Amino acid sequence: MTDAVAASKMTDAALQQANQAYHKQVSDQITRVTGELRRMEDLLSAGLVDRRVLTEFRHAVDRVRSTGWQVERWLSGDESSLSVMLVEDRIRLATRMVAQLASEAAIVDKDFTGLRALKDSITKLEHVLENL
Repeated sequence: MTDAVAASKMTDAALQQANQAYHKQVSDQITRVTGELRRMEDLLSAGLVDRRVLTEFRHAVDRVRSTGWQVERWLSGDESSLSVMLVEDRIRLATRMVAQLASEAAIVDKDFTGLRALKDSITKLEHVLENL
């Protein structure tokens, strides 16, 4: 066996071992977070939480749930690529967030920090969308 072939086999084995370790790490973390979410449900039932914090929590959980559902679809053999499904979900989330931001900003007459950066990002997105 040549040195190149032996090195290639060692690299393939190391890559497979790293992939298995990463898979186990992700699976273990999902199991841990699932348990924490079950405990969080019990705490939330008491109703002693700030409404804004609760809203942000719900949105974060929704994003994770949606991403998990899309990865599950992809792993089950969905023809769409995972990256396409994730971008489509981000479009849905951005649409919801922009609508919510527009209604909140219209109510409050204040110069919020970051508006210039937001406007620049929206302009950049408009240019990209025009070229699609």
